[in-house]
Amino acid sequence: MSCAVKCSSYANCTCIKTTLGFLSDCSGLGLTSVPWFTDIVISVNLSKNFLTQLPQDDRLPSKLKHLDLSFNKIQNFNSDGLFPFTTTKQLMTLNLSYNNISLDRDIYVDGVFRNLEKLQHLDVSYNSFDNRSYYCPDEVFKELKSIQSLHIDAVVNVSFGKEFSTLPKLTNLTLTGLSARKTVHNDFFRHLPNLKFIDMSSQWDRNVSMYSGLESIERGTFRRLPYLEVLDISYHRRIGLCGFTNVTHDLPFTSIKVFKAQYLGCERGGSTWLFNNDIKPLFSTKLQELYVDGNNLDKTELHATTFIPKSLRYLSATDNRWIPAKYAYFNTLHHLTNIKKIDLSFQNRHQMSQSLHSWQCAQPFSVAEIACLCKRFPYTENINHLTFEQNSLKSYQLTTSKNENKTHYFPAIHSCVPYFYPSFQLVIVPPNTEEIIIESARVGYSILPVYISTSTVKKLNLRNNQLYSFTGPLCNFTNLQYLDLSGNRATDISSYIFGALPSLRHLALDNNIFGNSKIFSTNNSIAIFENQTNLMFLNMSSNRLSILFKNFFWRSRRLKHIYLDHNLLVDWNVTIEHMSDLEIIDISWNQILYLSSNGMQLLEKSFTTNVSINMLNNPLQCSCDSLNFFKWIQKHRKHFLHFKNYTCNYKGGDLTISKTNILLKKDCASFIEVIVLSVIFIITFIAVVCTSLIYRFRWKLRYWYYVMKGAYGYHRLETEDHYQFDAFVSYADSDRHFTKDEMVDYLEKQRDFRLCIHHRDFIAGCGIAENITNAIHNSRKIVCVLSEDFMKSEWCMYEFNIALTESTVSRQGQNMIIMLRLGRIDMKNIPTEILYILKEDTYIEYPENENDRGIFWEDMAESLAS
Repeated sequence: MSCAVKCSSYANCTCIKTTLGFLSDCSGLGLTSVPWFTDIVISVNLSKNFLTQLPQDDRLPSKLKHLDLSFNKIQNFNSDGLFPFTTTKQLMTLNLSYNNISLDRDIYVDGVFRNLEKLQHLDVSYNSFDNRSYYCPDEVFKELKSIQSLHIDAVVNVSFGKEFSTLPKLTNLTLTGLSARKTVHNDFFRHLPNLKFIDMSSQWDRNVSMYSGLESIERGTFRRLPYLEVLDISYHRRIGLCGFTNVTHDLPFTSIKVFKAQYLGCERGGSTWLFNNDIKPLFSTKLQELYVDGNNLDKTELHATTFIPKSLRYLSATDNRWIPAKYAYFNTLHHLTNIKKIDLSFQNRHQMSQSLHSWQCAQPFSVAEIACLCKRFPYTENINHLTFEQNSLKSYQLTTSKNENKTHYFPAIHSCVPYFYPSFQLVIVPPNTEEIIIESARVGYSILPVYISTSTVKKLNLRNNQLYSFTGPLCNFTNLQYLDLSGNRATDISSYIFGALPSLRHLALDNNIFGNSKIFSTNNSIAIFENQTNLMFLNMSSNRLSILFKNFFWRSRRLKHIYLDHNLLVDWNVTIEHMSDLEIIDISWNQILYLSSNGMQLLEKSFTTNVSINMLNNPLQCSCDSLNFFKWIQKHRKHFLHFKNYTCNYKGGDLTISKTNILLKKDCASFIEVIVLSVIFIITFIAVVCTSLIYRFRWKLRYWYYVMKGAYGYHRLETEDHYQFDAFVSYADSDRHFTKDEMVDYLEKQRDFRLCIHHRDFIAGCGIAENITNAIHNSRKIVCVLSEDFMKSEWCMYEFNIALTESTVSRQGQNMIIMLRLGRIDMKNIPTEILYILKEDTYIEYPENENDRGIFWEDMAESLAS
């Protein structure tokens, strides 16, 4: 970490404290001279400056162990005619790469490295790049008694003389500039017998075209290196498989573990064959890693892979021209019991090459190449190629090699629990394989029912293969933890594709087109992850998804990361409350205007954990409809990533959520008040009008209610003969004796009128109001015995109002009410309705004088008869 301690006289240098001591970083500061450094510094970085000389010894700390002077303009070792590094004898690492210190006897004079007896790592590469001959003065390098690693230019005429054999600790050698020479001769490493690591790749050579240079490596070049473990001959585009074959024939005499032979052919050159003889020598090695990427391989001789040593752990054959469906050599891989990882990505990529210099590689064959081609021949005369049968599976019989009599059988495969298919696509891989990478390899157009020969696979990468349909299931992948099916543009996926993957933890399905799949418009989509109870990471971004069903993740309780960004979601409707480990939900770059109350509720249930939600770059809507959403998201802002960057468009400008809430509260509040007040006013007005109308016509409403409810219903009476009673008598209970004793005696017994007396004629079991209405409706006249008690009685007034309604509604205003005044009545106590009748119509007054009562009853009888 950076500290305040002063390490250098130049203030812009950075002082960094490490566990081993202080490091002073003065790189890229445009320095033309070297500053002073304090004694506490053990490492100095002066790279990428404009230094032309080595630092003066008095400017470097005496305990310095690491010095980086790369990418400067230093031309020699001498400083004022003195040998360098006199005060830095503890130096262990010296980097002088990318300078102008040419391999020349005039520069590498005797004694240059005299003070570096403890130096272990020296880099003088990328210094000799002029188009001329150079010389490596081995007498000078022999002074590096502790040297272990050397980076040096191996340009034209450079060789390692006999004095290099006096450096027993030199085990690592990196060669640059090989593109400037044509051939590596077989005595090149004669005096370096202790080498364990050789990097002679040409990937980073400068000032030399990547398609020119080294043409051949002679056979026998590495035969004298018994300790060699790592060899890289990559990126020499012109040595081809001829150079590859020469090298492989030397490797059995080494201790090779890692062999890199990548990009040995022209990018747009012709396709090549891998013969048995090319690879057969490897069978006698303990090789662990093999890289044959970018060699234009499209055909392999029968059983060639049987010569791959059993010790191999990693095979990389990317960027070739194999067609997996045609060259799946399932009967030759069973013996590779130690292999853990296979990478077959980027097949046939040459067809889409964008290199501006690829045409430069198309050169005529040289004499050496022609001779090499003549020596390369098939191991057997008849070259056949296995095809990957996709018919119904059966037991497969195979022989491992020409000289072996052992026959191996693979058992017949019939089903994949819990699904059954009559046939599968069989994939045979080494029995202990843990990782398979087949990215951008054009393996087919769909994932059919697949059965893999081993259940040890933990990681499978099939991204960018243009697999338009995921059908499956993928069987015998019971230990698969990582699956990448992204970038395939798949438009269809079955509900059982992952049904046999119980251990799956990481699933990448991004950059497909599942939004066009019919299954996501049905409830069947919830079965896709039914068996993924251990799933922790899911990426379904960029799939044009517009909806997910509520229980889509119901079985995936252990999910931690869910990525659904760059889709077409308009709301959140998926249950996630059961995911106790959930950490991230990414729904950015969708079409969400605002979340519904249901969406907010579903997300809020997960806030009991530390879940973080990303909703950036959604077209959030600034409106009163979204006000509740903005209030909610501001309340729970700690759960939303980059909350300060959330904006919505408001009146032509982008506002943050906080400002939007303030403005919308003001605008929507007045709007809501107007709506609420208007609604209240309208409801109140309607209620008042209805109440007034009901009160105004209360008696008519009551009348019609009971008429329609009556047993007889309502029938307009055409003649008076149809009435059941001549008169309905309405009286107070205190006046019943007058009615029963006098009216009944005179009018019924003497004059044969039929009166309706409620004490006598009301139907038992019917309501009083209903009896009253029916009685009035079936009586020709209504006689109201008017008294003080009559006007005090609610039922009497009810009978009067029903009679009045009957007269108005059913009798078309016919005068049917006879008012009989009984005793003295205070006119102030008479209701308006009765007073109106008394004033408009004649009423009969019961006389107190008994002599006058005869005339009274005659008048009453006449009134009833009229």
